[in-house]
Amino acid sequence: MFLLEINIVERLRESLPAWEVLGFSTGKGNRDAAALVSVMFAAGALADVKEGAVALAPGWSVLLSVKRGPAAAALLDTAIAKVVERLHNWVPGEAGGRKWGALKLARFSPPEFADGGLIGIELLFSTTGRYFGQE
Repeated sequence: MFLLEINIVERLRESLPAWEVLGFSTGKGNRDAAALVSVMFAAGALADVKEGAVALAPGWSVLLSVKRGPAAAALLDTAIAKVVERLHNWVPGEAGGRKWGALKLARFSPPEFADGGLIGIELLFSTTGRYFGQE
């Protein structure tokens, strides 16, 4: 499940070249970029429970943050459109030895920033993957 982060980060890097795109578990480096995308596991639910299997529905947060300034709103609006375009209904394929369903935008909200001169938005995408237990 956590290996999905790599697929999501790579996809966003392709479409947001002006942004620093980092995964929470895989990203190294400075998180003080002027335009930062941070991808992380942020929620979870059970999509389906059966005798021998369970479908997990992880939520992946895509946090967009920029430093306040004259271009901040336009930069964010453009990035929101790109993120939704690239991730909503995209099938990330296989990660961690299992196939994952299409990502769906589940919610969006303002991020919780300590006032550090940043503004942004958090988009949460969900997907599903089946795990097998005892028959």
